[in-house]
Amino acid sequence: MTKAMSVVGTIVLALTALTWPTATADEPAADTAMMLVMDASGSMAERTGGGSTRIQAAKDGLNDVIDALPDEQRVGFRVYGASDVPEDDPAACTDSERVVDLGSDNRDELRQAVADYEPVGWTPTSHALREAAKDLGDRGQRTIVLVSDGEPTCDPDPCVVAREIAKDGIDIRIDVVGFDVSGRAKRTLQCVADEGNGTYYDADDAESLTDSLRVSSVRASRPFDLTGTPVTGTPTAENAPLLESGQYTDTITTGGPGNYRVARTTPDSTLHVGAVISGMSGDLGASATLRMMRLGGLQCTASTTYGLDMSSRNPIYYGGVSSWVQDPESECRTADELGLQVERSVGQLDGRPIELAVYEEPPITSELAVGTTGDEPPWVAPRPGTPTEAVPGTSIANAPQVEPGTYQLDISAGETQALAVPVDWGEQVRVQVDAMLNDEVREAANIGAGLDVSIVNPLRSDITVSLYGKQPDDWTDAPLPNIRENVAFRTGAMSWPIHPANRAQHHPDRKGAALAGMHYVLVSLKVRGDEANLPYTLTLERENVLGDVAPTYTEVEGLTPPAADSRLVSSPVTEAAETKPESDSAGSGTDAEESGSVLPWVIGGAAVLLVLCIGAVLVVRRRR
Repeated sequence: MTKAMSVVGTIVLALTALTWPTATADEPAADTAMMLVMDASGSMAERTGGGSTRIQAAKDGLNDVIDALPDEQRVGFRVYGASDVPEDDPAACTDSERVVDLGSDNRDELRQAVADYEPVGWTPTSHALREAAKDLGDRGQRTIVLVSDGEPTCDPDPCVVAREIAKDGIDIRIDVVGFDVSGRAKRTLQCVADEGNGTYYDADDAESLTDSLRVSSVRASRPFDLTGTPVTGTPTAENAPLLESGQYTDTITTGGPGNYRVARTTPDSTLHVGAVISGMSGDLGASATLRMMRLGGLQCTASTTYGLDMSSRNPIYYGGVSSWVQDPESECRTADELGLQVERSVGQLDGRPIELAVYEEPPITSELAVGTTGDEPPWVAPRPGTPTEAVPGTSIANAPQVEPGTYQLDISAGETQALAVPVDWGEQVRVQVDAMLNDEVREAANIGAGLDVSIVNPLRSDITVSLYGKQPDDWTDAPLPNIRENVAFRTGAMSWPIHPANRAQHHPDRKGAALAGMHYVLVSLKVRGDEANLPYTLTLERENVLGDVAPTYTEVEGLTPPAADSRLVSSPVTEAAETKPESDSAGSGTDAEESGSVLPWVIGGAAVLLVLCIGAVLVVRRRR
């Protein structure tokens, strides 16, 4: 295959990835939009190998994509640097044109625009980004995919512009593909992606450009990681926004804590707050502190999210805190409102996006029986069965529900994948991940690299039992950067069993294992190579190891007790149907009668269901 044909293939796969969702009859697909922003500067006329120019390969690919677009898909096309003007002419820095308006009935216009697209001008990247943001409007899930092969030639700094655009909302992101760039140009484009809450892809030739475009568009077609009602924390508790049960988005306050108030419906209920934070690529270590406070300023409880993610391109930190204290007369258990503080502790978290999930648990009427939660459970390896294909979510917000069994998946460099598992009182989750390493993953592994598996509770608290120093004999114990050949790789995770009295534990991982409900298995490939992709199987088991430990609750209007199949927090995501594998695993305990997978889709805060095409799984298969 020539490099030119690789470009064609990647662009086809990239933009056809946008055709995954099919809107329901109740909600059109008009709230998702993507603007492809293409560099038309003179350097795009250079040859890529195989006798084709970069621009010709792009044209061939775009034409194939246009032929495959479904009728309802909204796509726009903008070019910049397409006018032949002198570099010192002011018009060179405003040379960007939306050649095709955002729409779903523009196929003939797209074909004509592709035919007319020629590389002749300069590189006004900042202006093009600002105009693309205007093209997309201010509502719904919006993605800019910027492709550039050169350093910007105009002020202002596009990194600053990306920050300005990202400030306008969680539901807009900027992914960047740098085509054969290095030095200052590469650093600038990387910064654009970081500040735009997106991902940077490095492409050294036409083939890798193709792969990067495809992966970028696949990610763009998925829901965004953080969803909820926008709020703004205040520097002091006075006039802080009031949070009721639900899901919210904000950014980490710079220079001090962000303050919120959390409403309580009835005395002795337990207020739970979970946090998901989008970190900075390459951060050596970051953490944020969550504090539940009396309104007078005294602290009830606190917890810290933390991560060492120097090898993760898109680090995501999870954590949670609750109002429960042992003293039943404490204001922490009786006050109508409590304060919540979120504060950066260390690392580059100032200004980073955060999602807050709030749940009010009804008062428990049964005895907690503190001290009867059992010892650390032994590891019992799940038994792999016949793998079933699955499409994971990109975070808790869109994790599809699955049942015990074995799943076939693949994961790309820097990606975190999520699956939702219903877990009842007394139950424990065990996960085993098996893969065959490949050259791309090993070559992309550096200090801190790894394939990480963890389990978090419905309110975002990590409840993974630490097996450090006592991991099973058949797990891979060598650090990923030290493995010199393509060998079988195995790892896994298990949760603390769910017991209501765990809330009285001092260890944070065990403390969080106090709520039945939807739990989340998270898999992260912490390597930085743009070409790295790892197929793997995930075997999941769920077992009751404690017996009947379910508590009883006071009936309170408007409050729902924890239940295995509940996500506990209402959000803009509509829960998906279950994915049920055909598994050989004994005792898997599957309840559903139908198989298949449906991924919840986030569109501008409205809850809709979008059905994934079976072919979507193939789009995210191996990228070579």
